[in-house]
Amino acid sequence: MENVRTGLVYEGGLALAVTTSAVLLAVACLLSVGVLAPDAEARSKVTSVRGADSILGEPRYTEAQVTRYAKSKGATVYMLRAIPHYYDLAPKVGIAPDVLVAQSMVETGYGRYGGDAKPWNMAGIKKGGSVGDEPRDFERPKNAYQGVRMHVNHMAAYTNRKTVGKPHDRYYDAKSAQGSRGYWVRRVSQLGGGIWAVDPEYSGKIQRILDEMSRA
Repeated sequence: MENVRTGLVYEGGLALAVTTSAVLLAVACLLSVGVLAPDAEARSKVTSVRGADSILGEPRYTEAQVTRYAKSKGATVYMLRAIPHYYDLAPKVGIAPDVLVAQSMVETGYGRYGGDAKPWNMAGIKKGGSVGDEPRDFERPKNAYQGVRMHVNHMAAYTNRKTVGKPHDRYYDAKSAQGSRGYWVRRVSQLGGGIWAVDPEYSGKIQRILDEMSRA
């Protein structure tokens, strides 16, 4: 029985003191032997939402939000079919899918393809080796999935992330070039000025689209 005044529990003539320190000691022991490891492991897998300028991390905008924005801008079927693949593949390598969608919108004109690259090349990626700027020098993926996978892997080259399957030939050129610069890309603001593109306004164009996505 319990002596209410002393807080002692009597069992078989022995008094057991139930104290906070004893409980804390028990928890510490469980942690030391790994009994509570599953919760700790689960917490370690939680990835924070990316910063406004970050390329890595969880997206700031949902697939539905990005799709609404794309439709509001008159995006073609090439872009609309690609968006779900971005949200499937990019997180597998820790890259934010909304950033890649915004970049692809800049590269393809919302899927209208007014330049040298053609569907399903989602980011103006060229073939490997020494090539020029003619349409024949650009990769021609067969479908939306392959185009998005190529784009994800190409960004993985600049950010030193793992790839989704075997990468395209230009991946190795891009990774070697970025490695020789002595750092890995982490921010949208690092993509212009001769890194991904020579256009000094390149990063700003991507960021403006991302800002507009927040209001979709």
